Formats: sequence, C-alpha cells, structure tokens
Amino acid sequence: MCRYGLPHLAWRSSGRHCNRIFRCTLLPHADSKEVRPVNSEILTVNNLHAGYDEHDVLKAISLAIHERSFVGIIGPNGSGKSTFMQVIARSLPQRDGEILLLGESLTSYSFREFGQQVGYVPQECEIKFKYPVYEVVMMGRNPHIDRFCSPSAEDHEIVRKALEQTGTMDFADRPITALSGGERQRVMIARVLAQDPALLLLDEPFAHIDIHHQYELIRIIRETSRGKRAVIGVFHDINLAAAYCDELVIMSDGKIRACGKPDKVLTTGLIQEIFRIKPVIDVNPTTGTPFVYVEDEWNLPAAKNVNVHLISGGGAGSHLISLLVHAGYSLKCGVLSENDSDCRMARKYDVPTLIEPPFSLLSPEKEEKLKEQVLDADFVIVTAMPIGWGNYPNIRVLENINPEKIIFIIPPGEVLADFTSGVATGTIKRLITAGAHQVYGPAELLEILQSGTNQNSSDFIK
Repeated sequence: MCRYGLPHLAWRSSGRHCNRIFRCTLLPHADSKEVRPVNSEILTVNNLHAGYDEHDVLKAISLAIHERSFVGIIGPNGSGKSTFMQVIARSLPQRDGEILLLGESLTSYSFREFGQQVGYVPQECEIKFKYPVYEVVMMGRNPHIDRFCSPSAEDHEIVRKALEQTGTMDFADRPITALSGGERQRVMIARVLAQDPALLLLDEPFAHIDIHHQYELIRIIRETSRGKRAVIGVFHDINLAAAYCDELVIMSDGKIRACGKPDKVLTTGLIQEIFRIKPVIDVNPTTGTPFVYVEDEWNLPAAKNVNVHLISGGGAGSHLISLLVHAGYSLKCGVLSENDSDCRMARKYDVPTLIEPPFSLLSPEKEEKLKEQVLDADFVIVTAMPIGWGNYPNIRVLENINPEKIIFIIPPGEVLADFTSGVATGTIKRLITAGAHQVYGPAELLEILQSGTNQNSSDFIK
C-alpha cells in the first residue's frame, strides 16, 4: 500500500481518522529528532526472519547496503523479494534479526523521521480519491514540511523537477484516478523522487511502464544513487538489472543465494539452479555487463526461403531470435530501441534490425521502412510486449498487410501490457478477427511457419 496518502492541505485538516479512509500510513508532523550523520552504510540487515501467519518467508537474511549504490534484487516468483521490501518499508513487521538504518534500529524512527530517510514505491499503489497529480507528488514533501506550515517555494521547485524528470508534467493538473497504470506508476516514482530520501525502495517499479519511459526512468534513478543515497530495486528482467545495477542480490526460497557485482553472481550454474533454465551468458555489447538468454533446443527441419519479420521489445523476443536464426529462417527485426534486450540479441546474430535511439519516439521515416519490410515478409510475428504510444506504430502498420500472415504470440491468461488506453488492444483484436493467428508459444508458432497454413484463432485475451 502507499506510504503517504494525503496532499498537504488535506492531512492538516483531516487528522488521524484519514488513516482509515485512505488505507495507508500517514506521516505525523511532530517535531523530528536531530538529523543523524550519514555514513557509508545506509542499511544493515542481520539474520532477518519475517513472513505471514505462521510461515517464515524470509530466512536468515543478512545484507549491507552502502551509499552511492544501486542494488538490484532478482529471483523467481515466491523467492521473498517483495516480502523483503515490505519489511524494510515497515509495511510488514520482522520476527527476528536486526535492521539498522543509518546505524540506528529501523523501529526507533518516528513516522516522520522514517519518511525523511526512506522512500518506497510498491508494485501497486491505490489512491481512490481524485487528487491532481501535482498534489500527489507534493505528498512526497510531507515529511519535510513543518506542522501547520504550507509547502515552501523550494518544495514546489522540487516537485516540478520530479514531474519533469518522470515525464509527468503534462498531466500535473489531471486527477490521479484518470491515469493509466503506467502513468500512475510514473507519478509514484515522481513522488518518491520529490521525497528525497536516503534510501529508495522500488518493488518492480517498471512493470507497468512502456519501454520508452522505462529506460529513461531507470537512468534517472541510477543517477540519483550517485549522491549520498542508496537504491534497492526488485527486477523481473535480469538483463535490465545487470545493465544498470552496481550489485545484484539473487534470492531463492527466502534466502540470499548470491550477492555482488553482476559479472560475479550471474553464473551459468547458479542461474540454471535458481531459475530452472539452460542459460547462455553473453556480454552486453553496449554496457559490457552480463547478458542472459535461453538457448532453446529444437529438432527443426531446415527452413527454405521463408522471410520472417519479428516485432518485439523488452526481451519478449530474445529467445525467438535465437530459435528462428538456428532454424534457418531469413529474419528481420524492429523497430527496436537501441538499448533494448531484443536489439542486442539481434545484433549478436547479425539480424537486420530497424533501430531508433534510446528514449525517442518512432520516426515517420522508420515507420515507412517498417511498412515496407512487413509487406515483403512471408510472416510477421508479434510478441506480447508492452505497448505504449512510443512503439504503437509497430502495431499500427500491420493494418496495411494481409492479416493471415500475422502471428500474435499471446500465452493463455496473459494480460496484454497496453499503455495506449486500449487502442493497441483494439487494433490487435481487429487483426485477429480479420484472420491473423494467435498462438500460445514457440511450438504452435513453428507449426504455422513450417506448414504455411493453420486454422486461424479468435481466442484473444479479454
């Protein structure tokens, strides 16, 4: 849940009863202790145990986080990553062990002091009331504003800077409830940047954010860790974490299995054991950091003169690039951001790829080139990638080609990450209704590619 829930004027008048209304923890504005001196160790965790009901999720966790560091936590689902973040954010009590924040017990801090030192962006943050985005971001300044005082000119300047950094200034006056999931998550990141804490906790903060903003935000967050601050982030994408984090913590079954520099902890044996895959660990040609992908093994007949164009992003197409190249298909990719995992995989196999610079929108020239390539292709494969306005033209151009040669890979039960207010989903549904294929995985995909025909499916996710 959110750590703070009311804009400045609202909490001043509403009092302690607001805690029930907003289902979140408000920050008392009592006078705080004197400021503690900052040392090189921001967070120290010794033999931590925590969990739910009678079940221990975290078991004997010990960890030290230093200032000027960006630490990424990775691991399979259910490994305890989010539970660890909730304990550090004081949303879940510890059962045993010691947690020191700036050298003092985590529980010794008042709510206001804690808010001055720790900022938390959870996976989901529910705000039910129609507060303007600007006021929501101003909530991050609450721990720094004296009781019965209004925000200062400095507070407003900090809020404006956070809005600009996260690309949310354009909807500063819009109600938070009117935004998409990805836009709301960017606002939550803006709020925690405005809070200016010593320790920043991010629990899968980019899960709902389109690729265009994802890389820009992670760059900004990394830059903030270069001051006297530490950042801990939970990541779903191993390669994204390896490229931007100073250190990685690998968790499994509530325990820390490895901790250190990405090139030291991302080993073939450990990744295979933890994630139950057969990984290939390469080097990211752009960052020089480890790059992990799965080398699929298929007994495939040789493909003859079949031209395939792959539309993907965010790592959704990396394994397909490897698979299709080894199967002998004539493959092209794009349009992709230069920093994208799929782009790096395409370069590894020398696959012709349409590329745009990082953080840029797809240009009309590149869209026209994409249109030519999908028209020439025998098949166009589209993965279940996140779709925002930045990469929506990749989908829009498909309305210009024969839908029967389009193959959407959408696993059963998977929710399409659509950040275009449903426009992209509507386009995909129209294409499937018109004859495009929908398959659930590589096996069905290969059947279509090898046979050239298959019964069309209209079983699109609702």
